[in-house]
Amino acid sequence: MDFVSTLLTTLTPPKGMWESILSAFKNGTGSYVLAVILIALIVRVVFSLVDIVNKKITMKNTAIQEKMKPELEAIQKKYGHDKTLMQQKQNEVYRKYQFNMMGSCFPMLIMTILQLVVFMTLWTGLQSVANYNIAEKYDNMKSVYTSVITLNEDDDFKNFVVDYYQDGDSISAALSTNEEGVQILKVEISNPDDNAPDVREFALAKTELSNKEIYELLLKYVIVPEAETTDPADPDAPAEGETIVGLEEESGEGDGEQQTPPATEPTITYVDTGINNVVKVLAENISSQYYLDNQEGFLWIDNVYKPDAPQTSLFTEREIKRYMSGFYTKEEKALEKEHDYEGKIFNYVVNEGVGKQNLGKNGYYILTIIAAAASLLSMWLSNKLMNKNKPVDPTQKKFKMTYFIMPVIFAIFTMSYTSLFAIYIISGQLVMIGLTPLTTWLTQKWTQASEKKKKEKDVIVVDYRRKDK
Repeated sequence: MDFVSTLLTTLTPPKGMWESILSAFKNGTGSYVLAVILIALIVRVVFSLVDIVNKKITMKNTAIQEKMKPELEAIQKKYGHDKTLMQQKQNEVYRKYQFNMMGSCFPMLIMTILQLVVFMTLWTGLQSVANYNIAEKYDNMKSVYTSVITLNEDDDFKNFVVDYYQDGDSISAALSTNEEGVQILKVEISNPDDNAPDVREFALAKTELSNKEIYELLLKYVIVPEAETTDPADPDAPAEGETIVGLEEESGEGDGEQQTPPATEPTITYVDTGINNVVKVLAENISSQYYLDNQEGFLWIDNVYKPDAPQTSLFTEREIKRYMSGFYTKEEKALEKEHDYEGKIFNYVVNEGVGKQNLGKNGYYILTIIAAAASLLSMWLSNKLMNKNKPVDPTQKKFKMTYFIMPVIFAIFTMSYTSLFAIYIISGQLVMIGLTPLTTWLTQKWTQASEKKKKEKDVIVVDYRRKDK
């Protein structure tokens, strides 16, 4: 169900490097999930190429350290009492083997910084895309709801309902868009005793309304006033909570004075057209149908813009207010702060329209568990292959806890933010697991070739032939 918002609030797509890349990939694949998986594949392949260089340097430095180890241990034993002299002798060994401690850490530092930059910027981009899509869907639902409510003022619709809708009938509607881009509401009234339902189509007028104007429309046709209660001492007193516009009341001196409400307060009173409840039900059904038809799910997840967690699938009032406030004008912000129109509209469009039964759980932390497990497996496999056929180094046991740092970080991010980011993390880790054996093999072959070439250069060629003078 395509729908273009016609409200005054102007939602502009987020702009940025990753947001533009995601949008381009989404247009090409038709899905943000596929776009994220494709980006994860490209990013991990690029990083794998860089990782080959990093692994080669690491393997080279590890081999040098193993050669230096006996000499360094001997120096420590012999000169341990004199720290200055011991450091001098150790530096001589480093120069002998052409080993630079900072140089050995620099490539790994660069790799870590690059990965961190991609991690944080892509996370921010995905969150911006998610926030925008949530706000856009809510804005369109609000526009759908408002457009249907205006049918209270459509004489053709009134006559259709009055003529055909009877007790026991059922009334339903579906929204579509014609070739001219006009929103068409197809209304169907069915009677249990009649095989041929009555069907009519109505073009919905574009409604360029502010939140204040939408709330006035709700006051006029949707929000039913409280039951009238009159003061026994004054039978002509207005009902409690009722707003009377233009009413003249006499002052103590007998002067007529017009009652004028505050300028920012809605002044529309409830108007019973006879079909208010029918239109309200249709508006709720259409906005609910829009919500369900435009969910972007993935496997067990109802909506990829929210975390894979047992919480509200898409909309919460607090989030919507935060997202939409970024698009308010200065005047709208002042009105929202004073009257909370967005919250009041949200209650009718989402809470009553969509219903809590459709705003259920969005998952069960499955992506979080998979992301943490995939990260742990990726690091274990890389370490296993890099140290294959090597004696176990007792000092490495001290660093085993570092294996759990990155999985814990991934778990926190995937648990708290959009499922799109969790899918990126998992896809990237799976690609790494698949490429690790290949990158490790290429690194080892490259290192062996470099060592062989170095040995050939180090061979001193002695010519024993007698040379004639």
